[in-house]
Amino acid sequence: MNSVAQGLRRLPPAIWLLLLLPLLAVLSPIPIDETRYLSIAWEMRQTGQWVTLHLNGLPYFDKPPLLFWLLNAVWAVLGPSLWTARALLVACGVGCVALCGRVERKLVPEAGNQASWMMLGLIFFVLYTGVVMFDVLLCLCVLSAFLAIVAYVQERGYKALLWLFVASALGVLAKGPVMLLHLAGPIVLARWWSMRSSPRVTWRTVLVMVLVAVLGGMPALAWAWAAVHHLNPADAQELLLHQTAGRVVQSFAHNRPIWWYLPWVPVLLLPWPLLLRWRRMGHAMNAWRSSRAARFGICATVPALLAFCIVSGKQMHYLLPVMPGAAILLSAWFRQDAGLIAVRRVWVLLVVMVGVLGWAVLSPSPLGNGTLDHATATGLYVLAAVLLVIAMLAYWLGRGADPAARVALVALWAGLAMLPLVRLQAVSALDVRGVAQRASELRASGVPLARTGNEPGLLTFLARMPSPLPEARDPEAWCRQHPDGVLLAYQTHGKVPAEAIAGTRLANGWVALLPSAFVVARPKSIDKSGDAASD
Repeated sequence: MNSVAQGLRRLPPAIWLLLLLPLLAVLSPIPIDETRYLSIAWEMRQTGQWVTLHLNGLPYFDKPPLLFWLLNAVWAVLGPSLWTARALLVACGVGCVALCGRVERKLVPEAGNQASWMMLGLIFFVLYTGVVMFDVLLCLCVLSAFLAIVAYVQERGYKALLWLFVASALGVLAKGPVMLLHLAGPIVLARWWSMRSSPRVTWRTVLVMVLVAVLGGMPALAWAWAAVHHLNPADAQELLLHQTAGRVVQSFAHNRPIWWYLPWVPVLLLPWPLLLRWRRMGHAMNAWRSSRAARFGICATVPALLAFCIVSGKQMHYLLPVMPGAAILLSAWFRQDAGLIAVRRVWVLLVVMVGVLGWAVLSPSPLGNGTLDHATATGLYVLAAVLLVIAMLAYWLGRGADPAARVALVALWAGLAMLPLVRLQAVSALDVRGVAQRASELRASGVPLARTGNEPGLLTFLARMPSPLPEARDPEAWCRQHPDGVLLAYQTHGKVPAEAIAGTRLANGWVALLPSAFVVARPKSIDKSGDAASD
């Protein structure tokens, strides 16, 4: 048994993240963001319009196109499905774990895979890797740029500058100019973290990297021009400038106070803050005096975190690209003081997980609060319990292993065990696949269907619609014209009407298929306008 355990520990940290692949089907599609982005990619596939993005048949400029291009590339090979879309993000996560260690080894050749283990052990990163959104892809681009920055500082090669340009361009195409916020710290502070290395970093070196990183935004500008050049200037300005500067100054959604991220930082870095011996932190933090890795980690986290605190729109997953810098910093602290991590405290995490599982099973409304059939819910509880047992075995069999690797594997299995519980206690109640299936059946039977103007593309992909539902600009008038029709209504508050043909609640309201007769009788029951919040 020990020989098997030792053999498994020799696997590269990034390979362990592939354990997510069989569990990608556990979580149902998550509204509103994941379902929206799947629908945008699906409309791209259906229309063949690869430049201008569309949602519900209308131009969509909130996000750049790279993720949607990649989704369609994967679908072209593996077929369109939720699993294959999520597998793309897992592949990006694998790349993140591998590149994190490579950046650290570039800074400290004797470091091994320690930063990769630290990255793999971040439970929030593991949980988020299987969700179809932009931040893991952006994280991969950021790490690629970090590797180019370190290579250029150390070697001054033009290949490093070319790679920095490519990484910056891909990052901006992935999520916009926010890419540059992540690169600003390591580039501008290169003279400090390089510690007078040879060749010496001058301000000219810094300026060259700044220019190359900024020029990386040119492909995105070219895409933006190609996407909006057919619009009139006023619409183009509104769609582009409003969606960039406007989101920084005053977010349209998720507008939170400047300090909002700070209490969440320890949560995002779990389990590592739980294991730190705080009395030894002073000695460990002195690593910045002699370690380029420690200084680089500071430059890759603190400036970006402060910048995100200033930006008005805040979500926890926006900080995912900051995590590699934190992993590199934690690894440098651990090399400074090998006794910094109390490995035994990982039992606290396991005990809490067992408590959560017990609470979920014994709560007054067990088995997914009645949203799943008994057999499926029971199977998910059993799966969570089995994964927790494997996490305990990983701790027990990991005796004698590198502490970072031992904790990372325990945290990985514990994170995997959380997925069935998240499905049971949260996501199942938000599952819109039943509504999508019913809409597909109604459309196939020839029933007239339309949607309210604020419906955020919840069903287009899930129902595999050949084209989006038409918008009912005046829902009441449309329902009067189509007395046998059905309206797909999205509402940001209240409960699903009892008269709905099919519906489900969402975190911020509900979505339902409503018969025309109901809408005509109660026109005030639906929200006729308004925009759904974007991530």
